Amino acid sequence: MPREPTQETNAVGHDSFLDVVTNMVGILIILALVVGLRIKNAPVSFESTQEMRDAGQSLEKDQATEQSLRSEIAEISRQTDSVAREVFLRGQERNLLATAATAAEQEIRQRRERLEGTAKEDFDRARELAETRKKLGELDRQRAGLEAEKGETVVVESYPTPLAKTVFDEEIQFQLRGGRIALVPVEKLVLLARDDARAKADKLVERGPLPELTETVGPEGGFRFRYTVQRHDAVEQTPAGPARRVSLRLVRWTVIPIGNQLGEPVEVALGQDSQFRRVLPGLHPGATATIWVYEDSFASFRQVRKELYRLGIPVAARPLPEGTMISGSPRGSRSEAE
Repeated sequence: MPREPTQETNAVGHDSFLDVVTNMVGILIILALVVGLRIKNAPVSFESTQEMRDAGQSLEKDQATEQSLRSEIAEISRQTDSVAREVFLRGQERNLLATAATAAEQEIRQRRERLEGTAKEDFDRARELAETRKKLGELDRQRAGLEAEKGETVVVESYPTPLAKTVFDEEIQFQLRGGRIALVPVEKLVLLARDDARAKADKLVERGPLPELTETVGPEGGFRFRYTVQRHDAVEQTPAGPARRVSLRLVRWTVIPIGNQLGEPVEVALGQDSQFRRVLPGLHPGATATIWVYEDSFASFRQVRKELYRLGIPVAARPLPEGTMISGSPRGSRSEAE
């Protein structure tokens, strides 16, 4: 019969396996220690990016700003302490002066009480005289200071008269808008409208009673002229009998600028040899300059008015809100010149 393996053989094989495992674990631990030491002692190197450089510069600026603020705070603190010390010293001086003044008043009062009769009255008068001289000296110093100061010169502009007069004589009209002044040839535009209405009178005859005709003429001087006329019929007695007479009447008109940059800037217009100055010498004596001024050019209007007054030309102002065009009618008001 074969013999069974003994327990001793199995025990020896098991111990050998454990020894191998233990050795491997030890080797792994040693390798881990070596790698850890190398990582610990290895120099750290990295490449800086643009973002890191920007952050560093921003940090330096913030540090510089902080240092500057700290310096300013320290300086303000020193100034505050200095002012506080100065206030304290001035307070002490004020208290000393108040005490000295009180003592002087007390001494003066005691001296006065020791006097009798006329001497007391002389003492009071002498005291009042001293106080009066003191006040007079202060007033003299104030007057000298005021005389030494250079007074501000106030220029008061004088205009012919503040009373407005209705314009019935010759009138020249300007548009003042956006700081630019332009001649508005209303008379020429009215003549163009009259000729145009006469040429189109047949259209009114063909219409019903009191028909209207609205047309536009121009441009002339940078402006168009939109007008409306009405036909008026009247019966007249003639040697041959009653006859109908047809007439045209202008009922309203509007001046339409063809652009926003008409005329010339006021600074140029007030200079020599400008378009504005070339039309002024042709005016008759007593003629009025009517200026249709928009709300964005009131300051420019004052400059133009000053120059026209200097030339002896009356001025009539017709303010207009933005978006409103120059217009008129027989029922409208006349200009008021100053």
